[in-house]
Formats: sequence, C-alpha cells, structure tokens
Amino acid sequence: MNLIVDIGNSSAKAAVFDGDTLLLRKRIDGDPEAELRKLAEESDAEACAVAVVGTAPEQILKTLQGLLPQVLLVTGETPTPLVCDYLTPQTLGADRLAAAVGAAALRPQCNLLIVDVGTCITYDYVDERGHYLGGNISPGVGMRLRALHEQTAKLPLVEACSSWPRLGRTTREAVLAGVMQGIEHEIDGYISQFERACRQTAVFVTGGNGVRFAQHREVLRNDALVETGLNRILLHHLRGAR
Repeated sequence: MNLIVDIGNSSAKAAVFDGDTLLLRKRIDGDPEAELRKLAEESDAEACAVAVVGTAPEQILKTLQGLLPQVLLVTGETPTPLVCDYLTPQTLGADRLAAAVGAAALRPQCNLLIVDVGTCITYDYVDERGHYLGGNISPGVGMRLRALHEQTAKLPLVEACSSWPRLGRTTREAVLAGVMQGIEHEIDGYISQFERACRQTAVFVTGGNGVRFAQHREVLRNDALVETGLNRILLHHLRGAR
C-alpha cells in the first residue's frame, strides 16, 4: 500500500493506493500529523510520497519517516516516468509535475493539456513522446476576486459561486461575471489553441474549481490527478531502487 500526501496552497489531501488502484482519497481537515499517522497505520502503508507547494513541514515528514520505511519528498527535480524539459526544475511545483505524470499514465502516447483550477490556474503540456514541456500559471478565482477588491477604492469583495450571470446588473454581479467569464474564456482559449496545434490530443481538467469551467468541452475530469501522478512517481522510485 502507498500513502500519498499533497499539501497545497489552500488544502491538504491524502490518498491510499494499492499498486495503481486508488482505494481512498480524503481532505485533511484536522491535525495533519495525527490524521496522517492514523491513515498510515490503518492502511498498512509501506511507502509514501509527499508533495508540498511551500516549505515542507518538517514534523510531518519526521512522523511519516518514523512510520514508513520509504518516504519520498517529491520536487520538480525528482525523477519521473516523463522526460522533464523544464529549464528550471528546481522551481517547478511538484503538484504541476505530478498532474502531468498522472495524465500521461492515464492517456499514454498522447499530446496532453492539463488544466488545474486551484489557488492558481496552471496549464501544463505533455507531448506524445512522454516529454513534460512546461506550461503557464495564471491567477485563480479567489486571487482575481480579492485583487479587484484590494486594488480599487470601492469594488466589493465578492465570493465565488457555482453560477453567474452573463451580464452583471449590479456591481457585485459585474465583478463575479467578469472574473468567472474571464476564466472561462481563458481556459477555452487555451484548449482551442492546443487542439489546433496538436494531433491526437486529450485535455484534463482538475483542481477544486475545475468543475465550474469547460462545461461545453469534451474534457477528462479527474479530481485525483495529482495524487495519481504522485503514486506513479513513487512506484517509479521504488522500482528504480530495487
């Protein structure tokens, strides 16, 4: 059994895999150290992969290392089944790389665009040869809404919701519609450009806000794409260590 831990900007998630099979996936809402200890013991995990967007929490790593014989801290420089063409892998987010690995595992030998709509919106590309090519980073929903409020004199702070008008008839509606439609058109533009440029393509959409966008597109939605990729990286590491 493999325990997978993804600590992002806004939330932390954990998953348990038996080989390539996802058995459990959950958000960590309480004490992360206690919850991970319980998961590791209950799942009888033998190895763990950890990805952290910011600074790795030393105590959590020490706890996992005390519980499991194999703990891999995944970074942009960690060897993966993909060839990494990124020029500065030391600055590459482990979550971006893992999502690319996960997508390539699910759709091999295919040109891939991975759209992750989280705190930031990331667009990452994998070619049919299995090369991670890089991608782009854009502000996420919350960032855009907060920026309009914080960097203007009178615009209100508006919360995101599951639906929005096409035409704002109040200032709050105008802010919400502008941000959400802007993201919608941005994602649509990336997908259209990608599909025009490449043959044999697949588009994955993931992330906490991913379900809100690209509704009219034929895309592959997978909320566990990062965890799937982290598990594949861990398996790659374990096989190489033998």
